[in-house]
Amino acid sequence: MKPANTKKRPRRKKKLQRKYRNRRIAFLLIVAIVLGGGLFAFSNLTAMKDVEVSGTKAVSKNAVVKIARESMGKSYFRMNKSQLKNRLEQMPYVKEARIGLSFPHTLSIAIDEEIPFAQLYSGEGYILVNEDFRALEITRSYDPNLPKITGVVTDGVRPGQVAFKSTGNGKKIHMIKALFASEIKKDIHTVSILDRGMRVAFSDGTLVHISSFDDGEYKTKQLEEIRKEMKAKNEAYREIYLDQGDHPVAVKPSSLDDEAPDENENGVEVSKDNEKKKEKTNETGKMKKTAEDSSETKEKKTETQEASNTAD
Repeated sequence: MKPANTKKRPRRKKKLQRKYRNRRIAFLLIVAIVLGGGLFAFSNLTAMKDVEVSGTKAVSKNAVVKIARESMGKSYFRMNKSQLKNRLEQMPYVKEARIGLSFPHTLSIAIDEEIPFAQLYSGEGYILVNEDFRALEITRSYDPNLPKITGVVTDGVRPGQVAFKSTGNGKKIHMIKALFASEIKKDIHTVSILDRGMRVAFSDGTLVHISSFDDGEYKTKQLEEIRKEMKAKNEAYREIYLDQGDHPVAVKPSSLDDEAPDENENGVEVSKDNEKKKEKTNETGKMKKTAEDSSETKEKKTETQEASNTAD
């Protein structure tokens, strides 16, 4: 048995030697690859010589190229891509900039553009803004496909700046976003920010009065239901007072009788006299209606008719 064991020892030793030799060779190959790759990456062989830009419509392609050319001559792996990305995304209409390498020497930049959310009326025209109210463009032309917002101070606002800051305006912005995120956005013509509350004008001529910016989602859902009912019943309301009583009050444009308000399925009081005086709140919070003088009513009806004819 002893002579057999003696023969096996040299074989095991040779196997171990080959195993260690193969490991050393593999290690040296990995080191060589890493060093070679590093030298290649940081050499002029990967230096940027050209710029390729895609996805631009509203954004100036030449402006993007001008900023990117500051990185020309540098290796793609050495250039500060985060800094370039941040600079590009500060440009109006640029929502996201994606930077890549088109081997071997072309810097590729793909631009995702912002879609205008609304237009703010200013003394010199309109400011197109995104969902965060960052100014995208200042123009004198009115865009009929975008809802208009008035009552926002826009003095000195330039593209790229926030035109409607959230400080002190959080509830207003929340209410506007709730309205524009709903199905009724496509029917909204103008949102007017007032000292107290807001007024929403729809493209069919309906005016909605909202006295408070609280509970934006709830009031938006109320308004959605009212608009759905209007379309389902083919009814038209001249004005809707959304939160000035226990239930929304809707005023029909052609109702001239003096009957008491009806209440529809959604609990909306429908006034049948579009010229009734507004209800006044007494000290106990109860609502009292003032009597209406018949001659005054006739004069107001005549004025309303004339205003309607003028508008037509």
